[in-house]
Amino acid sequence: MRFINKYYLIVLGLSALPLISIFSTSQFPHVHDGIVHLARMAAYFKALQDFQIPVRWAGDLNFGYGMPLFNFIYHVPYLLSALFIFLGFGLVSTFKIVLSLSFLLSGVFMFAFAKAFFKDDKKALLVTIFYQFAPFRLVELLVRGSYGEVYAYTFFPLVLFGLVKIFQKRDMVSVIVTGTATGLLILSHNALSLTFFGISVLFILIFAGSKKNISLGMLGLLVGLFLSAFYFLPAIMEHKYTYGDLHMRDLFRDHFPPIQNFFIPNLTNAESLQTGGISVQFGLFHAIAIVLGVYILFKKKLESKYKQVIIFSLILIVSSLFIMSNFSLFLWEKISFLRQFQFSWRFLGVVVFATSLMSISFLSFKFFTRKWVFLILIFAVVFSTFYYWKPPLGFNKIDEKYYWNYSLDTTYYGETDVIWSAGGASSYPKQRVEIIGGKATISNFKKKSNKHTFTVDAQTDSQIIDHTQYFHGWRVRVDGNITPIEFQDPNNRGEITFRVLKGRHDVKVEFGETRLRLFADIVSIATLLGLIVLLILRRRFAK
Repeated sequence: MRFINKYYLIVLGLSALPLISIFSTSQFPHVHDGIVHLARMAAYFKALQDFQIPVRWAGDLNFGYGMPLFNFIYHVPYLLSALFIFLGFGLVSTFKIVLSLSFLLSGVFMFAFAKAFFKDDKKALLVTIFYQFAPFRLVELLVRGSYGEVYAYTFFPLVLFGLVKIFQKRDMVSVIVTGTATGLLILSHNALSLTFFGISVLFILIFAGSKKNISLGMLGLLVGLFLSAFYFLPAIMEHKYTYGDLHMRDLFRDHFPPIQNFFIPNLTNAESLQTGGISVQFGLFHAIAIVLGVYILFKKKLESKYKQVIIFSLILIVSSLFIMSNFSLFLWEKISFLRQFQFSWRFLGVVVFATSLMSISFLSFKFFTRKWVFLILIFAVVFSTFYYWKPPLGFNKIDEKYYWNYSLDTTYYGETDVIWSAGGASSYPKQRVEIIGGKATISNFKKKSNKHTFTVDAQTDSQIIDHTQYFHGWRVRVDGNITPIEFQDPNNRGEITFRVLKGRHDVKVEFGETRLRLFADIVSIATLLGLIVLLILRRRFAK
C-alpha cells in the first residue's frame, strides 16, 4: 500500500460523489443519448458472440437489414460494456458502471499527469479537481450521457502522463504507455479524440525541451495511431460510402451559444443559459482561474515553465472560444471536416482541460496556499456543481429485452446509412431471404450478425435477395465459389441480390474484411505484437 498516494484516494472519493444518484435506483438515468447506447451495447455484444473481430457490422439493427455501425463508431465503451455483460450484468447496470468508471479513471490519470508534470501534490490535486468538476464534464456524464466522449476525457490525461515520462526518462516503457493511451483515446470518440490528439502534439512542441524528446513523444503518438489503425483508417476512407456529410451538413448552424453564456455562472443549470439543452458555462471558479492566470502573467514574476503553462492554456481557451462562436461560421461553412464535430460547443472539452491547468494560478497567491483556504477552495469547486450531480431529466424504467431486439439504427442523422440504399429501413422484411426471379425454395436458413447460410433448391436459374443492407465486405459464396452481388438493383436498392443456376446449392452470405481493412488490421496487430516483444526483451535484459 506504500505506493498509493493519499491524494489518489481523495480524488476517487470526491469523484464518486456525483455518481451516487445513478446508483441510488435500479432505473435508467434519462440522459440524451442513453437509449441508443443500450441498443449499441447489445449489438456489440452479439457481434462478439459471433466472433466478429474486430466488430464492424451490427446485424440486427435497422430492422434486421444491418448496418456498418461499428466501422464508424468508437469501440472502447462498448468493448468494456461487453466485458460486464459477459460477467452477468444487465444493460442498465453495465451502462452505469462503464459511465462511472470513465469518471473515476479520468481523475486518477489526471492526477498522475499533473503530479508528474508539476512535481507538486497540492498543484496536482487542484488541477485534477478543476478537471473533474468543470460543469461541462458533469453535463457530458449525467445530462448527455456521452458514452464515448467521457472516455476521451479519461485517456487524454494518460497520454499526457506518458509524454511527461518520456521527457523525464526517455525510455521505451514511457513510449509504450503513450502509444497505448493514444490508441485508446482514438478508439474512445471520433471528434474529441482528434482534438485531444492535436493538443498532445502542441504539448510536445512546447514542453518537450529537446529535439530528442520531441522525436520520442511523436513516436509515442505514432504508435497509438498504428494501434488504432484497424478502426480509424476504414472509418476515414470508407466514410464517403455513407450519408454522413449530407445529413449533418448544416447541423452546426443551430449550436453556436451566445458568448456570454460561457462566462455567466449557471450553478442551478438554468434553461435560459443553455444551448440545445446543454449548459455551456466554463464554471465560476474556472472563469476566475482564467482572470488570475492573465493577471499573474503580466503582473508577477513566473518561472519559465509556469509561464509556458499559462500561455499554452490561454491559446487553447481563446482558440476554442473563437471556434465555438458564430464568428467562426465561415470556417464551419468551408471546412467539411469541421462539420463532423456537429456541435461547436464540443470544444468545451478543450476549455475544461485548459482551465484545469490555469487553476495553478490560485496558488501564486499566498492566501490560497494556506491549508484551510486551499481546502475551502477544493470543496467550493466540488460543491459548486451540486445541481449537476443527478440527471435533470430523472430516471426511466427500462425493458432491457426491447434493447436486445432493437429495430432502429441508433443514429440521429443517418450518418452510417450507406449511399446505395434509400436510407434507413422502416419495417422488417416478410422473409429474410426471398426468390425474386425464377423458381426455387429456401431451406436450412441460419443467421448470425455477420453470416447467413441456407440451401437453395432451384428448379430454374433464379435470382435471390438477402434482405441485408450491402456494404463493402459482404460476399456471397455459392457452393464455396464467389458469386457477384447485384447491390444496385433499382427495385431493391442497396440490398444483396445474386443469381444461382438450376440445381441444389449451399449458400453462404458473409461479411468480412476488405483489402483496406485487412491492411489496417495487420498494421494494428503487428504494432501490438511488436510492443509485446519489446516488453519481453526489456524484462529479459533487465534480469
